[in-house]
Amino acid sequence: MKPETKIPVTRIEAFSDGVIAIIITVMVFDLKLPEIAGSQQLIREFTGLLPKLFSYLLSFVFLSIMWMNHHQLFHHISHSTRTLIWYNMFLLFGMSLVPFGTSFVGTNPGMWQAYTLYGLIFSMCVLAFILLRKYLINNDLTKHPHSRILHLKINRKNYLALSLYLTASAVAFLSIYASLVLLLLVPAMYVLNNGGDNSKNVAH
Repeated sequence: MKPETKIPVTRIEAFSDGVIAIIITVMVFDLKLPEIAGSQQLIREFTGLLPKLFSYLLSFVFLSIMWMNHHQLFHHISHSTRTLIWYNMFLLFGMSLVPFGTSFVGTNPGMWQAYTLYGLIFSMCVLAFILLRKYLINNDLTKHPHSRILHLKINRKNYLALSLYLTASAVAFLSIYASLVLLLLVPAMYVLNNGGDNSKNVAH
């Protein structure tokens, strides 16, 4: 069987960075105010915009963490393959849905369906990270073989994030506030753990 072609990792990183930048830019387009006639209307319109601002901020944090994890992950890869590229495309597909979920939550902050969809979108993104890292481990694509244990440890944290997102999606029907708390636990977990990646412990 013919071996897969080795593709430079830098090309994948550059493409992914561009896509993520576009995704973040597209999200902000949903934040706009109509023409303001006076200060009272400004307060009213700005107050109505707060749910969209909150959902934008939350998604921005999520995407920032995913971008950092993506960068750190690919920094450890010696070379890529076509299979790895498809896993990466699956990740980008999930991330491309974030603006839609963000707009849904911001426009309908009281609908449990919005939080269910929001959680499912991020579940898809985390699943893509799990598949990427699992493929990386199973096919010895790391620059440093001794980092295998570290990547296995990180993947366990990814499974925890996946379970939190799925639970947030499920409990939204009962309480959107409980769902929101579970969603917030994920970025809190990654921020407290230096972005979810112990790259400092990996030899570069």
